[in-house]
Amino acid sequence: MKFLEAIASTIISCMRILRSNPSLDTAMRVVERRNTFNNVYLHEQMLADSVRLDAYHAAIQRYVTSEDYVVDVGTGTGVLAFSVAAKNPRKLYAIDHSKRLLAYAKATAEASGIPNLTFISLPSHKFRPAEPIDVIVQEQMGIALFDEGMVETILDVRDRCLKPGGRILPARFEFYLEPIQLLKRERIPLIQEQQIRGVTFQRTPIAVERDHLFREIDDRDVEFLLCEPESVFTFDLTTLTRDQIPKLFSSRKPVRRSGQVDGICIYFKAAFDDDISFSTGPKAVKTHWPMLLYRTPALNCQVGDIFELGVEAHDLVEYCDWSWRIDIHDGTA
Repeated sequence: MKFLEAIASTIISCMRILRSNPSLDTAMRVVERRNTFNNVYLHEQMLADSVRLDAYHAAIQRYVTSEDYVVDVGTGTGVLAFSVAAKNPRKLYAIDHSKRLLAYAKATAEASGIPNLTFISLPSHKFRPAEPIDVIVQEQMGIALFDEGMVETILDVRDRCLKPGGRILPARFEFYLEPIQLLKRERIPLIQEQQIRGVTFQRTPIAVERDHLFREIDDRDVEFLLCEPESVFTFDLTTLTRDQIPKLFSSRKPVRRSGQVDGICIYFKAAFDDDISFSTGPKAVKTHWPMLLYRTPALNCQVGDIFELGVEAHDLVEYCDWSWRIDIHDGTA
């Protein structure tokens, strides 16, 4: 057993060393995402998400023309590329780093009689089109918006391939970190907060992974938001520069409804323009993206108190490694 533990410890140390090298870290993330997106059930969820597909279809109908050169970044099953193909663009590239998925998308196109697609099995950073691209179609949004590497991926493709004045669908995003009260039946207190039949549980001495502080929730789990929602980061991929990518998210605002902070709800809004958009947040029409909850110790607050949040995010992709600071201040003080 000690021998196996030593091997495991060595592997973990090696992984940390590899992660410290930016090039190797990027390569490892590519492999991780490829493995994630080979999950058929995930694609079934995305294909069944009519909110997502209707928004993309409407935007493609509005903005893609027969004169355009278009790339669908991370085409997956090809469903977004198929909507683009119906507009008969001058050239349509459907790229994906998963050969298995790309073969499936190509077979689907052939079986459905969809022409005019050029399928390319490559990571996006190796994509080199022969002509400037007019429209980038992308769906790189993760559950915490940034965790699929959307910003780094799309800014790279944009800077190398997109012609001046070209479009990214979608390009505009709002990112939210909001204190919420869950329905009582949905609460899962931290272990040191639990009391059962007179037994008070202590803080566990067992080492736990950072991801134990996160859980997926949906609108049915939320009783209400405690503050008026305000985006902590609003950006447009068409104009965003790398030095504008934040390392810190912060918020300071009054509590609008008395209650208990059960955690911080993480969600986003994606917009193609002023008319076409969708949200993954509370009270929005359900999508395949759940909301992500950062679990906090229960905090009571009253109307007029000040909620204050600071999140250090040195790596947007690795939300489990973010550092959180949450305070509730008496608004009358």
